[in-house]
Amino acid sequence: MLSARRLPRAAGPTVLGVVLVAVVGVAVGSLSAGVANLAIPVAVGVFVIGLAALDLSLLPVLAVPATLVVARVGGLLSVSDVVLFVATLFSLLLIRGRGGLLLQPLIFAGVGYLALSIPTQILNPYSSNWVEWVHELFLVLGSMVVGFVIGREGHARLALGVYLAACSGVGIAAAVIAVQSYASTGAFQPAYVGDLHKNTVGGMLAVAAVIAFARPDWLGMSRRLSYAALALCGVGMLAAQSRQGLIGAMAGILIVTLRPVATGRRRGRLIWLVYIPVIIVIVSELNRQLASGNQFNSAHQRLTWFNQSVNIWATSPVFGVGMRWWYTGRFANGFQPPNAELEVLTTVGVVGLVGFLAMFVVAAWLLSRLDPVYGTVGLAVVATRFTQAQFDLYWVAGQASLLWIVAGICYGVMAHDRAKSGRAEPLAASFAGLEARTRR
Repeated sequence: MLSARRLPRAAGPTVLGVVLVAVVGVAVGSLSAGVANLAIPVAVGVFVIGLAALDLSLLPVLAVPATLVVARVGGLLSVSDVVLFVATLFSLLLIRGRGGLLLQPLIFAGVGYLALSIPTQILNPYSSNWVEWVHELFLVLGSMVVGFVIGREGHARLALGVYLAACSGVGIAAAVIAVQSYASTGAFQPAYVGDLHKNTVGGMLAVAAVIAFARPDWLGMSRRLSYAALALCGVGMLAAQSRQGLIGAMAGILIVTLRPVATGRRRGRLIWLVYIPVIIVIVSELNRQLASGNQFNSAHQRLTWFNQSVNIWATSPVFGVGMRWWYTGRFANGFQPPNAELEVLTTVGVVGLVGFLAMFVVAAWLLSRLDPVYGTVGLAVVATRFTQAQFDLYWVAGQASLLWIVAGICYGVMAHDRAKSGRAEPLAASFAGLEARTRR
């Protein structure tokens, strides 16, 4: 029972909260009637303020489901970019103590690429160039910091659980759209879910499928739920007919099946029996498109873009022609190269490509050296995104940040567990699991 003295103190925040909700409801309703464009931003802003009042460490969690939102804000940045920017600022405030030192090696990998991208800023002075550099600063380093704080504050289960739930919903929606399309046309057409392109759907669901299959212990997900999420994401990728997503998911799942998800424990390899027919379908469809006389199908169009990308890169092979050059009108062909290496070559040249590849190599090495309880899922997600980007755009808001958020979460969960157990050993101790397993 609450005493009479304590009752007002306990009830005060609740009463105040109810009053504020009522006031906000009236304000948002008025805006919807008068200035409709401001209603949703105001509602979102109030929600963020309320979440911060409840628990400041919950704000970075919003950056994970926000990666699924591709809607633009003012035509320049996406909603996911804005949320990531805000989440990064709050995450920098939340990093405390020596726990953040664990993340430094991963941060240095991203810093190397961004540093080697500076020469193209000097040689190609236009606004879109430096804007994109700042954008990539947040997509890489900001994402790592956000992910670390999510894991360090004990919110990894919430963040990734919400992401898996949302992606499962996208998978269901894609399947329904594909069935409806077949019912009306008699043929299975690629499913576009709202504003999401089929390859965007594939990229999102590929990462979700890998996380669900890996199912690290700290995710707290049952086997039944993980397999359900894996199945829904797989069906969604098939409905979207995203070959890139399916291939990326295969790369990530391969890593999970070959590496333990905990000391001495591996995930089953029977899933490869499911992937055999998928591989056959992908190869046969690709061969069919290449043999076709249609020069505008996806296979032939990519070959054309690859050739044009090489020609544009040749105009400035060392330092590139600048980021977002396809928006400047400087070249006859305005397109974003659908391949990670070609995109980086054209924008920041060979120098930048060295930093880009080094970023992935170093990140993969660092994650592979962590205790598999933490590192396996991070390594698999990074490999998934890198593999998918061999056949699609890489620097895409949301998808370009999610892999580094997950990598940061792995380090953050490790820091959380170490702090919880009261250990303060150096960073090298985090590799103990791998070394012990090697000795056995």
